[in-house]
Amino acid sequence: MTTATGDDLMDSAVLRRIYELRAEVRFRDARPNDGRCGHVSGALEAEFGWEAQSGYLRLLDGTVSWVHCWNRLADGTIVDATADQFQDLWLGDVVTVHPSSPMAANYLHAPRGWDLHLGRGSMGEHPGRLKCVSDGDVHILGPDDPDHPWPSLARAVLRLLTGWNLTDDLVELAARSLRARAGTSDVMSTAELTRPLLTASIQHLGRRGNRPWIAEEFLEPI
Repeated sequence: MTTATGDDLMDSAVLRRIYELRAEVRFRDARPNDGRCGHVSGALEAEFGWEAQSGYLRLLDGTVSWVHCWNRLADGTIVDATADQFQDLWLGDVVTVHPSSPMAANYLHAPRGWDLHLGRGSMGEHPGRLKCVSDGDVHILGPDDPDHPWPSLARAVLRLLTGWNLTDDLVELAARSLRARAGTSDVMSTAELTRPLLTASIQHLGRRGNRPWIAEEFLEPI
């Protein structure tokens, strides 16, 4: 089904097979608190030919899943077979997003990596200008809010990385990461910048509800 479109997902047999494959992967991996998005998207690619993609997902409350995988059909429709792990922070269980939907912009495939050259004078209260380099492209960023220089610089970096205006909590965390690294190194990768953000996103999801999320495949029937 390499030429499948979003309309094919209206076929109950296709949807049923998606659930079957997801269950097979999750039971095989035996990690009930993990959506297994990478392995599930790989199984769908093998079964249907839908391209497996990975990157960032911006959730409904403005937080970000910094490691997520999904599939994209030939017509651009996104199939997110492990959206259930995000509970009420995303659109449902097995989610399909048409390319014309505004929600399609919440999926960022293969985000570009940047090296952040902090430079001299980037310590203390007032950071210097930041040179961001990726495959020969160079962007020079600087703080644009004298009252909050590190957060304003971090906001600019996150906008360059994602194209999104992110929440103040994420910006503050990125600002602390930038400032701490400026005292020890001249260069920081965006992978290093997002590492504490990834930890925070996992903790944020873990605080949903009264107990950790468990994949429905492992729940005892009532």
